[in-house]
Amino acid sequence: MKRSYTANKSFYAVAALLLGSAVGCQHDEPVAQYPTYQAPYPGQPATYPGQPPATAYPGQPAAYPQAPATYPAQPATPPAAAALPAGPDPINNTDLVFLRAEAASIMHELITNLPPLQQGRVANVPMVVDSTPGEVNAFATCTKDGKAAMAVTDGLFDIQAHLARARAYDEAANTHKVADYILLVAKNQQPKRPVVQPPPGFFDPALDNQPNKLVRQRQVFDEQVGFVLGHELAHHYLNHLPCTGAGNLPPAEIARVLADAVPVFNQPNEIAADMSGLNDELTTGARRNGYHFNEGGALLTMQFFAGLDQSSPIAVLFDFERDHPPPSLRIPIIQQTANAWRATGGKGLPYPLF
Repeated sequence: MKRSYTANKSFYAVAALLLGSAVGCQHDEPVAQYPTYQAPYPGQPATYPGQPPATAYPGQPAAYPQAPATYPAQPATPPAAAALPAGPDPINNTDLVFLRAEAASIMHELITNLPPLQQGRVANVPMVVDSTPGEVNAFATCTKDGKAAMAVTDGLFDIQAHLARARAYDEAANTHKVADYILLVAKNQQPKRPVVQPPPGFFDPALDNQPNKLVRQRQVFDEQVGFVLGHELAHHYLNHLPCTGAGNLPPAEIARVLADAVPVFNQPNEIAADMSGLNDELTTGARRNGYHFNEGGALLTMQFFAGLDQSSPIAVLFDFERDHPPPSLRIPIIQQTANAWRATGGKGLPYPLF
């Protein structure tokens, strides 16, 4: 895969004054396309009958050992989440069919809650899923015919499912499974190989399958996906890419979703996309009937990649690390953006930023 990267010293100054995710990565084998306005259940996140409502776990810690970012405290009784399907839990089992559909549903919510102008720019942008083993990335891009698209890899869904599972487990049992999972991947992952899976016994089944923990991990997964997709949508509605149209992609285009002239890692654009995307996610969360999103999912995602940077013997394990600004710079941008959103009473940031 050919990639080009640019470095800009002014990024550090811009980050300090303003408050990035990736643009224009090249993938050759995306395998599925999810139109954003075709959620599994119109106007709602995917819902399934039969799951008891969420309740809080007492004594939840605010942070975990060696965590570079804390997860914002949850209310004493979180809003009830949509029910999970009966049978084996799809996040515990890393059910990619479920994870893809859940991401498509969250993307629909994010678009619905944009202002009319920005919503119109991304209403028909499809989400394409790349199942190539070992690929971990998400990116906004243009096809060769000038159509807008979003791409997410199954590898990223896999990691975010495990992070959500570990976070919910930690909150239930006051453990440090998030840190353990990050270290497991950092020490054992090989480039371009399937994502490392936790070994048997990593999670205690008796706690891992508790109904309230299952509800909580879905909330965390949705929050992580909301940040990633919100960022990539922002690249499109902020006009960071040269795409001139959107809509369903023909098979030939699905097989090669790329952009020959898209700037990669344009640092001011990355800051703007982080800020706008998180603003959209927080606004979406405030308007939900169920769990209200906050910046915790974004910080958990950053914690994972920061942990890889610190603990892996290999300089770069995943494309996500190449195509995004470093977590050490993104974490304060995320925190300051969330604080600004709350300080303005949920009005957040103007559109467009740039």
